[in-house]
Amino acid sequence: MVCCKSCYSLKVPGTWLEFDDLESSVSHFIEQSIEWNQDVTKIKSKSELRQLDPHKFRANIGCEGDYQGINLVSELKTEVQIKFQVCQTCSRQAGGYYEAILQIRTKRKEILDTAVDMVYNELDTSSSDFFTTEAGVVRGGYDFQLSSTDKARSVSRDLMIKLGGHVTETNTLVGRKDGKDLLRHTFGVRLPSVSVNDYLFIDEKVWKVSRLDRRRAKLVLISAPYTQKTVEVDGLRNSPILDSPLDVQIVSNRDSEYLLLDPFTLQTVEARSPKNWKGEKIEALRYGNDTFFIWN
Repeated sequence: MVCCKSCYSLKVPGTWLEFDDLESSVSHFIEQSIEWNQDVTKIKSKSELRQLDPHKFRANIGCEGDYQGINLVSELKTEVQIKFQVCQTCSRQAGGYYEAILQIRTKRKEILDTAVDMVYNELDTSSSDFFTTEAGVVRGGYDFQLSSTDKARSVSRDLMIKLGGHVTETNTLVGRKDGKDLLRHTFGVRLPSVSVNDYLFIDEKVWKVSRLDRRRAKLVLISAPYTQKTVEVDGLRNSPILDSPLDVQIVSNRDSEYLLLDPFTLQTVEARSPKNWKGEKIEALRYGNDTFFIWN
């Protein structure tokens, strides 16, 4: 069998199969090498391996199958010779190969951290042929050098859908191969400075961001009349973003009239709940010298 020395991938016709360790790769090779009678059904096999040296395993293989209603059992013994090579993915990683550059830009650190975590999570959960040869902080954001243009395009679109903003795609000529131009693509992801569930102070009122759709944001007013509106994200760049709300203690209430403990001033204040409010949790936001209550 031919196995990658670095990642233990097994070479099969046309590709490499990924495995977590050398024994798993050897076990798969053995199972795929067993020749079964075509009339045997319910086939099972189990291998016991012993490594003799870095290039050789001894295997005892228990085989079982049903042949025309008769249960047959067979014990096979063999030795597997391993030839180590370097798979294409490991060779590319070692050589600093990359097809695309993903540039993430935003003025807000929390959103940048979220986006970077999303990209690393995609790298961790994808197959080994999707990797980054270089990644790090740059002025205004974070850059990744990625091994796949298609995956880079997919990741950039996913960031845009989940976090808003927009994506620009450009390419540069880096050479020719077999008469075809070789292009390196750059995906510029510009994310807004607001995110879903942010609270914004606009026109002397507090609004909650309920949805982001590329360059547009849906806002909900947290007080009566609880109206909604859709605005351009770029128009929110100068709107103050309030800190996370704090829980409010209810001192007493009668019908819709409440006496609440302001968590910012620690003073009791009178407030009226929304009509037909049946919630159990009240939160508070602070902007300037004013406290705003959220009736959840």
